[in-house]
Amino acid sequence: MKKLAHFFSIVLTPLLMPFYGIWILFFFSYLYILPISFKLFIASGVLFFTAIMPAIAILWMYKTGKVKSIGLNDQNDREIPYLINLIGYAFCLYFLYKVRLPVWILGFFIGCIGSVITALLVNIRWKISAHLTGIGGLTGLAFGLASIQMTFPIVLFCVLILLTGILGSSRIGLGRHTLMQVIAGTINGFIWGFGSILLTSLYFKII
Repeated sequence: MKKLAHFFSIVLTPLLMPFYGIWILFFFSYLYILPISFKLFIASGVLFFTAIMPAIAILWMYKTGKVKSIGLNDQNDREIPYLINLIGYAFCLYFLYKVRLPVWILGFFIGCIGSVITALLVNIRWKISAHLTGIGGLTGLAFGLASIQMTFPIVLFCVLILLTGILGSSRIGLGRHTLMQVIAGTINGFIWGFGSILLTSLYFKII
């Protein structure tokens, strides 16, 4: 069971959530009409800024003894990686802005930044789950997307909710988090993921 829990923790690492999110946006919105070459270009940029760049930095910190584990299991190890993550998101946001993607997509990445800032501030006193913040944001994105276009495959909703439960159970089973830390992370991610895409869409329709 622990091997399975480790597998889900790796596959559903928070570093990959923006990459998964951009593909959800590409396949389950009107953006599906975009050429596959353009989608790959955008997805590659998102992967580089939000996953590869922070992962290299975390690996370097681990190799130089600045953090105790690659998984950042110690609460005190998380502050600098969170800040590095924020820098990656800022570059990613600028990249998406320059390629002129719809503003509600930018809103999702603004929400990602908001969730990381929230996790960073909470981490000063309490260890919130970054994994569940990530997948909570992805689930929030799905609900936000369904709200603005009034249609969304129910199967994807079920898969995301199921994966959230599996990931939460995995983090608790591995002793990385308590139930409350898992719930808090999920709520943090969902509110930012859902709220950012919905409010951005509504605001720019109004103005």
